[in-house]
Amino acid sequence: MREYELFYLVGETKEAELPRIRTEVETLIKERGGEFLPVETSDKRRLAYEVKGEARGFYIARRFTLPDNAELVGPELEAKIAEGDAIAYFTRKLSLSKDILRILFLRAEELPALKPIERTEYMRKETRGRSVRRERPPVADPNFIASAPPKPVAPVEAGKTVSKEEIDKQLKDKLDI
Repeated sequence: MREYELFYLVGETKEAELPRIRTEVETLIKERGGEFLPVETSDKRRLAYEVKGEARGFYIARRFTLPDNAELVGPELEAKIAEGDAIAYFTRKLSLSKDILRILFLRAEELPALKPIERTEYMRKETRGRSVRRERPPVADPNFIASAPPKPVAPVEAGKTVSKEEIDKQLKDKLDI
């Protein structure tokens, strides 16, 4: 058995249909012999950019296992090869779904364990009916003085020619050769 992780994104407008979408995804994976592991990570977030007109969405990640072709023999193996790659099939089916905005399949062998996301909310305090963010400590020390800006390079005088020996001498002095 090989373990995979499925990540998919559902738009905020489909929140009421989320249980139906989850069962459709589960049914699709189980059709090809997949079995879902019990852990699921789900989170509602603002998207970095709009996807199909959606500014917010639900990130859902689940792990599942599929039978490995090495375990099959004879007619079972031939049937498996004839039906094609399961991950390509899942990708094609889920990409065509109007409910799912984005999908990603990964082999879970080298991924960290899937665990629920812990939400950290900004601490807010109420002041006269308005909500105000608590002040954060300054990032840099106010007494810190930045180093002086580099000195400007002197402009080259027009018409002055410098011999190759003078340039070599200046380079030796600067580079301590």
